[in-house]
Amino acid sequence: MAKILLRPSLLKVRRQSVKWIIIHHTAEMYLNPSVRIDNPQYQMPGIFNGVLELKQGDVDYHYVVEKIKDDYVGIVTRPFPYLCEWEDIPVNINNRAVHIGILGNLDFQIPPMRLYQILAYRLVNPMLKMFGIPPSKVKLHKEVSDDKEVYCPGEFFEKSRLIAQVRRYIIK
Repeated sequence: MAKILLRPSLLKVRRQSVKWIIIHHTAEMYLNPSVRIDNPQYQMPGIFNGVLELKQGDVDYHYVVEKIKDDYVGIVTRPFPYLCEWEDIPVNINNRAVHIGILGNLDFQIPPMRLYQILAYRLVNPMLKMFGIPPSKVKLHKEVSDDKEVYCPGEFFEKSRLIAQVRRYIIK
């Protein structure tokens, strides 16, 4: 199991309620090859090595979704009270967002339907219910970024498939 490197003294505290869920892939942030292509082996140590290389306080996602053996797992990497800092996302959105990173590079691999199901059922829908926000507030990084060259979470990630699964598993 990876050692959690959380350093609260380096992290900013959230002062506003959550209004957005932003989906990323890990290939955009960490150069470590083990986080650029997902495989069935536990790869979170590669993420934490990337954090050390960049001298960050912690992983810049609240959750990371990783394939372990035959299924996907959502791993908490940063508690909700702390902000993730993304310089290319406007402050008014970033300060009110939960960030979910999908391990791997979705420019090179097509996400299976199971990834969308786990993302919707285990992470997105409970957060929509908990924070009282509609599915329209689920955004991809490329949709909220000021940098028009950002194409995260990758060429092959289909938001329509995620929203279809969110609507399928909606919590009333």
